[in-house]
Amino acid sequence: MNIRVLYRSTLGAIMMAAFVAILGVSVPAHAQSTGDAAQGIEISPALVELNGEPGKTYTLKIKVTNVTLTKLTYTTSINDFTSQGETGSPRVLIDDTLPATASVTSWIAALPGFTLDTRESRNLTATVTIPADAEPGGHYGVIRFSGRPPALEDSGVGLSASAGMLLLIRVAGDISETASLESFYSANNGNQTSLFESSPIGFVTRIKNDGNIHVKPVGTIEITDMFGNLVGSVPVNDTKSNALPDSIRRFDGEFKADGWMIGAYTANLTIGYGTTGQAITNTITFWVIPYKLLAVVILGLITLVFIASRLIKVYNRRIIAKAKNENTTKNKKNDKKKG
Repeated sequence: MNIRVLYRSTLGAIMMAAFVAILGVSVPAHAQSTGDAAQGIEISPALVELNGEPGKTYTLKIKVTNVTLTKLTYTTSINDFTSQGETGSPRVLIDDTLPATASVTSWIAALPGFTLDTRESRNLTATVTIPADAEPGGHYGVIRFSGRPPALEDSGVGLSASAGMLLLIRVAGDISETASLESFYSANNGNQTSLFESSPIGFVTRIKNDGNIHVKPVGTIEITDMFGNLVGSVPVNDTKSNALPDSIRRFDGEFKADGWMIGAYTANLTIGYGTTGQAITNTITFWVIPYKLLAVVILGLITLVFIASRLIKVYNRRIIAKAKNENTTKNKKNDKKKG
């Protein structure tokens, strides 16, 4: 049986809002132990990556803990999820459905409901059966646990907390690991620009997944000055988060210099992804011009030049006046001698 379960603190740490009735889902932020007291549930692990083959069955171990001060009754449900926007947050498909060959909702056997006292835990086993005709590539689902006080279980009212374990399934077959650079640019407060007054310098890297399996694009941005000297580097996706198929994943980074920056700089992007070491590279140029400081310096220089020119003029007038006085005195003395 080929199964790989990864406990990680980032991609598995995906937060969403608590929901009322059947709307919404929460997957809180810890890998080994996820949960929120207000949401009433802690799940471990938060993320499972499974490498599977069509026609085979796999089992997953799940630990669920009631982290509230009241007894809660939990029900489970299985949903597909896709990427929501470019931040990596999952969009749980509650009402939407995927084609039968792509959806995992029928792959995971339903789990019975259960009740937990405060701080009580239960270990569960989920069974995943990959159909023989499953499409090769990535399939993405969430096992959700919704809890409410037993007194409200049959009333249909009251808040229902929901949290889930994300399941990323890689079905063997014709796998396409293909990604491309959608855009790479320098930014100030998230807005694209190539002119900065000073550091920090923001960078935005947007990777498009053109394949049929999730990938982890990881790399660095190396920054060099106009003389080719390396001045620093910025990691890209150091949390090793996934980019799902048919989606764009955005990664933000920031470089803060230890000292002054001025002039033209080059940012060299290098990203690796996939099981065969695919690479993405790109280069951009940006300028750092402390124009406010330069304006003050230039204004100061202009002021100094103006003051200096005025002092020179005053000095010259004094010299000229002194020379005239000396000549006048000298001429008077000469006139007296002649007389």
